[in-house]
Amino acid sequence: MTVKAFSIGLKGLEGYLVQAEARIKPGTESMVIVGLPDASVKESRERVLAALGHFDVDVTDKKIVVNLSPSEQKKNGPLFDLAIAIAALKEVNMIKVPIPTDTGFIGALSLDGMIVKAEGMLPALISAKGLGLKKIYLPYDATIPIQMLIDLECVVVQHIEEVVQHLEGQELLTFPHNLTSNDQMLQLTDLPQKDFRHVIGHDQAKRALEIAAAGEHNVLMSVFGK
Repeated sequence: MTVKAFSIGLKGLEGYLVQAEARIKPGTESMVIVGLPDASVKESRERVLAALGHFDVDVTDKKIVVNLSPSEQKKNGPLFDLAIAIAALKEVNMIKVPIPTDTGFIGALSLDGMIVKAEGMLPALISAKGLGLKKIYLPYDATIPIQMLIDLECVVVQHIEEVVQHLEGQELLTFPHNLTSNDQMLQLTDLPQKDFRHVIGHDQAKRALEIAAAGEHNVLMSVFGK
């Protein structure tokens, strides 16, 4: 039976759901990725095989076929590494529990099984909720304010073994960026409470920004010296 895990692809800054399907069958030792992958995605083969080796998975005389769907959409970047590895680990029964369909996996893999950040993580996370995902496993990135992502549980992981353990119900070691909803609200309320009433003057600029914020419009501010 084909095993599936979900990730997020990007078309510009717009995210779309990517389904990583893995099937392992007898054959010449190899790993094939289909679904219009670019060169960076094809390189996932070596990283994923190295991750499987961390779990002592023997793929000798095995052919691993990975399909990234939708098949008509070009895939680029290493964001799919983690989803491909999770699907493959489930296929070889290293993960005993079902993989939730509302859970996504983003992040690149290193050869020692560490999960590292990759370009495009922020727009992928912003798109996640609209794509029906409720939980995302991802590596730590200091530039991403995950505490601001409402109604999306972000599980920050450092190694693929942590992902497997967490999927099977084990608690992760305390990680400063895995915040519960209460922790998120506490952190937000602890921020300095500043707003436009603290800005003296500049009434026209403040009015323009307020209108843009209310209508969710883009703003470009430019200051010209006299």
